[in-house]
Amino acid sequence: MRPYTGPISPADTTKADRRASERRDAKKDTQPVPVRRYVGIDLATEAKRTGVVIVTVNGATAVASMPAEGFVADDRGLVEIVDRATVVGLDSPLGWPDDFVSAVTAHRQSARWPTFEHRSTDKIRESLRHRKTDLFVRSLDLGSTPLSVSSDLIGVVAMRGAWLQSAWAQKWGRLEPRDGSGRLVETYPAAALRAWGLLARRGVRYKGGGVGELREGQRSERARMMGEIEEQTNSWLRVPDALRDEAVASDHTLDAFVCALVALATRAKVTHPTPEESREAALREGWIHVPSDALSSLGTHLPEG
Repeated sequence: MRPYTGPISPADTTKADRRASERRDAKKDTQPVPVRRYVGIDLATEAKRTGVVIVTVNGATAVASMPAEGFVADDRGLVEIVDRATVVGLDSPLGWPDDFVSAVTAHRQSARWPTFEHRSTDKIRESLRHRKTDLFVRSLDLGSTPLSVSSDLIGVVAMRGAWLQSAWAQKWGRLEPRDGSGRLVETYPAAALRAWGLLARRGVRYKGGGVGELREGQRSERARMMGEIEEQTNSWLRVPDALRDEAVASDHTLDAFVCALVALATRAKVTHPTPEESREAALREGWIHVPSDALSSLGTHLPEG
């Protein structure tokens, strides 16, 4: 296989090459490929803090696994691990708030900053900071509120995620919609864990740094959560010891595992649907999929492909 060198620039190919490539991609995209792999990615700005877990479905059962030995979660690694039979569950905002994009575009063009008539100052600031999906997740009252992709550091992660969307499009044959209706699903592990009743106690932390008792407490919480996940999925999902141990040791791996399960739940249509009034915005801004059914029932909804 030819090494991946990043998204192709128009300068890298002739017009004839590009037309031939477009015809091949169009032909590929008309031939459906059954989805069997769900790759969960807890995205960070650095490879060492990016977690990756794969859930492979085979009929009525599935197996979870780590990437092959020697895998590095850098840009090249994250591109190469995806193929046309893969759905990606990505813990990263897939887009920016529409109003923020409009405002920055106006500023870039030296035009007047939009006034967003008929809105209070607080509402204007909220629409610049938060996407419609962020507000929807907040309305679920799970105790987990998404960070602002336009004003918090998560925006740096989203920039990496935006590059990956373009790179994966070459594997998939097209850019996937950001609303989760295709092979790309935006996830938010903390909200999913709370929706599944696995992180019900507010104030209890399972991730982050710490030393001594704090670190051990976080590790114990991850061990408890992994135990509950396995108990609720043991009729259809096999979790190898290596993955279990790594998920207890690293919150990045645990979150990646949750991302893969949420991608599977999205494909099985057991996440909260996008409200009608938010569907167009979701295609641009992205949409966080939060489970709507118990984790224990996911095995009865496994998608066929």
